[in-house]
Amino acid sequence: MKYEYNGTQFEAAFGKIEELEFDAIALPTTPSLLMDSGITAKIKTIAGRAVEDEAVSLAPGMPGDAVMTGAGDISPRQIFHCVMLDDNKNASPDSLRISVKNVFENAEKRGLKNLAFPAIGASFPGLDPKMATEIIVEQAIKSVDEKPGFFTQVCFIVCDTAPYVYFKKILKKKFKKKAEQVNT
Repeated sequence: MKYEYNGTQFEAAFGKIEELEFDAIALPTTPSLLMDSGITAKIKTIAGRAVEDEAVSLAPGMPGDAVMTGAGDISPRQIFHCVMLDDNKNASPDSLRISVKNVFENAEKRGLKNLAFPAIGASFPGLDPKMATEIIVEQAIKSVDEKPGFFTQVCFIVCDTAPYVYFKKILKKKFKKKAEQVNT
């Protein structure tokens, strides 16, 4: 499912984030910037330990940070390590929102136009898949509104059914409203 909005293609996709061609991907993390659980551990295994070593050298991160590193041996060129978790792995809606905003701001400064987001934070205490996907999509749309035409693609990609369904629903809902606003 793809939508064109403000010069940017938005898409919900089911697949492996590490295999797709993007300028950058966003991953959840704690202030330590370790890649030790969930999707971050999987990406570290594929991309190589050097990615985590680079991230940890930039620690500590503050909640809301989006710390950029190289992506090692995976297809995307860069990784944004989104610090939205505290040391006990509790996430907050505000940290997620600020992290996503910072991904877009930092990507724009570096000329990165194609971004991919899994359902970061969806499996951590303090957030659930529905809430996390809504926050990610809403902030992505706000960020695209601030820089119309700059970003060419924003992909919400997951390998779990529940977040995929939520991403599809929220995109349909958001872009139906946007289409109605344009037509009135």
